[in-house]
Parts: sequence; C-alpha cells; structure tokens
Amino acid sequence: MTDAERLAELRDLIRHHEHRYYALAAPTISDAEFDGLMARLRELEARHPELVTADSPTQRVGGRPAEGFATVEHLVPMLSLDNAYSDDELRAFHERVIRVLASDGAPPPEVAYVAELKIDGLSIALTYEDGALVRGVTRGDGVRGEDVTGNARTIRAIPLRLARDAPGRLEVRGEVYLPRAAFDRANQEREDAEEPAFANPRNAAAGTMRSLDPAAVASRGLSAFVYQMVSEGERPAGHAAAMERMRDLGLPVEPNWRRCEGIEAVVAYCREWGDRRHAMGFDTDGVVVKVDDFALRERLGATTKFPRWATAF
Repeated sequence: MTDAERLAELRDLIRHHEHRYYALAAPTISDAEFDGLMARLRELEARHPELVTADSPTQRVGGRPAEGFATVEHLVPMLSLDNAYSDDELRAFHERVIRVLASDGAPPPEVAYVAELKIDGLSIALTYEDGALVRGVTRGDGVRGEDVTGNARTIRAIPLRLARDAPGRLEVRGEVYLPRAAFDRANQEREDAEEPAFANPRNAAAGTMRSLDPAAVASRGLSAFVYQMVSEGERPAGHAAAMERMRDLGLPVEPNWRRCEGIEAVVAYCREWGDRRHAMGFDTDGVVVKVDDFALRERLGATTKFPRWATAF
C-alpha cells in the first residue's frame, strides 16, 4: 500500500469515528485511540505535505482570524415558521392544509407529517460540492446570510466530506447548537475570567459562530444537526426519505424524528416530548411539524413569510 493509499484509508477511518462520536453519540473506540489515529494522520501528512487535502480531518482549523464576514445569497430562501401553541391549533393547521389542497380541484389526500425536535440554536446552510464542504452561511434575513465557512469547519459534527455517493451539489439546512455540558463549561470559564456569563446556550452558540477566530470557535464545543436537503440533482419523494438520505451521507440528523400518519399522531408526539425533551443533552424549544410529501408541499406553497406545509409547536 502506498502512502497516498494509507492517507486515504486513515482519513476515511477518522471520519467514520468522528461521525460515530459527534453525530450518533455512539463511539466505538476510546478518546485515546482516536487521538492515536489523528497523530498517525498528522505524521503522515507532515512527511507528505503535497498530499494534504482541504477536507482532511487535520484541516478543520487553519489560517488567521478573519477580518469580517462576507454576505452571500442563499440558494433558496430560508423562511421562518408559523406557530401553534395547543393541540387545537395543531388541528387547525391540519385543517388549513386540507383546505388548501382541496382548493385546486383535486380531492384532499390523507396527509402524513414528519415531527422532529426543534433545536434551540443558530440556523445554518451548508453547501457541499462533489462531497466536499465548501460553504457555511448563517440564516441572516432569510435571503442573505453571513459566510461563516471557517467556523463551520471547526464543528466536528459537520463532516468535511460526505459519503462517496454524494450528489454533485448539495445544500443542507440545520441548526448549530451548544450542548448543555459545553454551555456550563463555557460559563464556568467566563466566571473564572470575571466575564459576564452567557444567558443561555442559544445566545452562546450565536455569539460563538460570529467570532472572527476559528480557533476560538473550535474550543467552545459547538455541535450541529441538519433537517433539510436542497439539491439541484437529487430529490427524494418526501421529508422522511430526505432525513434518511442525509443520515446515510454521514450528516448529523437528530434521531428522534418520526413520520406520523395524520395529525392525531403528531399531537401524540408533541405530548410525548413535552417532558422528555428536558432529558436531552441540548436545548429544544418545541417540535417542528412538516408535511412529508414534497409534491403536496408544492401544491401548498408559501406566504411571503411562512411555508404553508410546516408549523412550529
């Protein structure tokens, strides 16, 4: 085996273990064993600097702090969500869905939904080209956001390279968040330094992502989940299939989402997670409910602010 082949094999192995640890919370090796793999990779790359690639696990943090963030346009606008605050308002959302679907002359179908935990963090759009991460952009005003690619690369839950069958160009949307343990640690460090504490993990995540120093971002311990797929060359039939596809590509998908047949199954999911969410290692502020079928979403459309096919409970 050549050194180039050893490098490729070692990078794939490290990416696998990063995904197990940071995306699935199910590591299969110890921290010491993982550190040993990284040390071997750094040693090989030091001997062959011509073989170092931008998507290598050793390249998550690099370069000098940025002088500012460029503003860039999203591939598709990142809309806000309308809200429902009770079981009856969830049922009213469903009735609106059925009413709109019936208004175009076609009989309203049975509607399945996907319910997923609403992560309390900072929205982000990640772009991959030929499987490699090339851009990370905050939500901003929904049309344009700040380019925080250097900071996104430091978040170990975000893969720098996807599985080998990734589409040529893929954008995924998700949420960057600060786990509760990392939040407590950060506030203890700020207290020791006689600095004001962060008010909550969401504010800490947002403030960290706007740091101009990627090394400082890397030390904070941010994580991420993705929940939407925007591809020019690949289109699953529905949201549940897209969630499974993103997981298979090695992206971090929060595993407690559920496909629900009808609105009463959605109501049951929301009741179930009303208390269970407090046992998670990260903050949530509700449940996001989305029509599963993408063809139905196109029929439902959107207002100037909200998609008609989704709501936040």
